Amino acid sequence: FDAENRLIFMTGPLTGFTGLASARWGIEGKSPATTPECFSYSNLGGSWGAHLKFAGYDGIVIQGESDRSVYLSIHDGNIQIKDASHLWGMGAIEARKALKAELGSSVRVAAIGPAGENLVSFAIVLADDGASGSSGLGAVMGAKKLKAITVSGSEKLTAADPEGLREIARYARELTKGMPTVQKGLTPGPKMRRVACYGCIRGCIRADCEAKDGTRSKYMCTGAQFYQDAAKWYYGEWVPESTEVPFYANMLCDDYGVDTNSI
Repeated sequence: FDAENRLIFMTGPLTGFTGLASARWGIEGKSPATTPECFSYSNLGGSWGAHLKFAGYDGIVIQGESDRSVYLSIHDGNIQIKDASHLWGMGAIEARKALKAELGSSVRVAAIGPAGENLVSFAIVLADDGASGSSGLGAVMGAKKLKAITVSGSEKLTAADPEGLREIARYARELTKGMPTVQKGLTPGPKMRRVACYGCIRGCIRADCEAKDGTRSKYMCTGAQFYQDAAKWYYGEWVPESTEVPFYANMLCDDYGVDTNSI
């Protein structure tokens, strides 16, 4: 939790280009979850990384710490450090909703929950459609008093060789035709809706699910190959259909900002 620990949010050279399934981005830093402490990273998909590119940046390096709770707002090349006292203490999902209400629904948000604020060693950073996993980087963010980073922008990405990139994208699409995907590993349910990462032409295990009261949240916290059996509880295969405890338990973990695998 040293102030000099760099917390890095970084995209790749293809992040934000469509047709190449290139939505990946990463969060890196020295992890409080390891002994001795060592450099760690989390790899995320979704759309946050692409929108950081649209806002005009390939990456962000956070160094030092604030003396008060703040959030970082990045929009079309303009960076502002804003007061987050009204967000501190909120869950990560709650804070995301509040920031979208404040800044507009098009912004993408990466936020921490109470676990990160209280330096829990397995705290996550929760993005709109991804999380940083078990490296405890949410606690590093909390130590810096940084509640969230919001990104939005209208910059159009251009390649040095646009036609060459389009040709690679066409080739990639051809390669995927007729190929099986991991979708067969999903436990199907009547209330599931597929949610692909930005620019992905196939989609895989990303989906969200609707509870009986209309609440919607992500289908699973990680790949179906890890939690396939637990996933079946969403639809009542092993319990009465009215039981939605696993659904809400997963959502609570996200809101508190803790790694579900560690839990």
